[in-house]
Amino acid sequence: MTKRPLKFILTASLLVSITAVTWAQEQDCLSKLDGAEQLFNNGLFEEVPTLLENCMELYSETDKKKAYRLIILAHYMNDDVAASEESMYFLLKEFPDFMPVANDLVDFQYIFNSFSVRRSLDLGVSIGPAWTSGRIIEPFSPFSDKFTYKSNGPGLFAAAYIDIPVSSLFSINTEPGYLLAKYEISYKDPIAGIYNIEQSETSSLIQLPVYAKVTFLESTMQLYAKAGFMLGYMTGAKTESFIEKINPGSGVILYTQPSIQRDHMEYRNRLYYFLGGGAGLKINFKKAYIFTEVDYHVSLNKTLKGGTSRYDQTNLWTQGWIDSDFGLNNLSIRIGMAWSIYTIKKIR
Repeated sequence: MTKRPLKFILTASLLVSITAVTWAQEQDCLSKLDGAEQLFNNGLFEEVPTLLENCMELYSETDKKKAYRLIILAHYMNDDVAASEESMYFLLKEFPDFMPVANDLVDFQYIFNSFSVRRSLDLGVSIGPAWTSGRIIEPFSPFSDKFTYKSNGPGLFAAAYIDIPVSSLFSINTEPGYLLAKYEISYKDPIAGIYNIEQSETSSLIQLPVYAKVTFLESTMQLYAKAGFMLGYMTGAKTESFIEKINPGSGVILYTQPSIQRDHMEYRNRLYYFLGGGAGLKINFKKAYIFTEVDYHVSLNKTLKGGTSRYDQTNLWTQGWIDSDFGLNNLSIRIGMAWSIYTIKKIR
């Protein structure tokens, strides 16, 4: 027998053995849960916690909650209020959304109501594509040809996620992050019928938004909307230009200049102010949730630095670049995940 089949047989045998042992342990723990319920119903409270304590990690969520109920009540009926409250604390720590049912004993509900559980903070991350375009505030061109600042393909937005609940459905939200913005100046036709000039820019910004956020419905799936203010700090701006000279009669390209790349930060403001917001959907799990959202922001100030010459004849013909006064618009679609931190307090 070769080594490979032998290794497979040994591995398979080990997995079967582990599965069998785990199954046997689970069945034994289920029997202990039934036994603990019988002991409790017969008034034999002292043995219940000891019988169940080594099985808690093997139970399903439903069986674990049942076991916690028995342990909490057994301690309470045995006049060990401190141990009963400690067990309730562990139950709420693992299942912060836990609520008693109508047929729970009054004593159990009393212990439950001795605690306050509050979601105090959500921390997470998000990432997704972003499309940036320009909003022309004051157009400038030596030509009559119309042009626009449009998106030059998707960039990237990645952010941390911090949500501070004010109530169950209202929160203060911030997502400090990094934006890679790509946009271009697009002429509909060749300039003066002679030149094709392609101008694209890639900028990077650190962004710090603050939103008021409203969540709708208290359910597993929740819609939410947010609106607020955002600061942006530009850390880099690179431009690239292509120039082609065209024969106006035949349309034949007479001359192509190689790609011209330059650092454009000397013409760009660093600090930006945005208004905007977004909407999204989140799906809740135990102490965590995934979310997807669409955001849109509009800058309130100009991108072109004040006092900067917007048009330089040399730049246009040798570097294929011209600047108008324009602001930035940004659309992003992101997916993320967040984890909730809860505060559990004894209130009586």
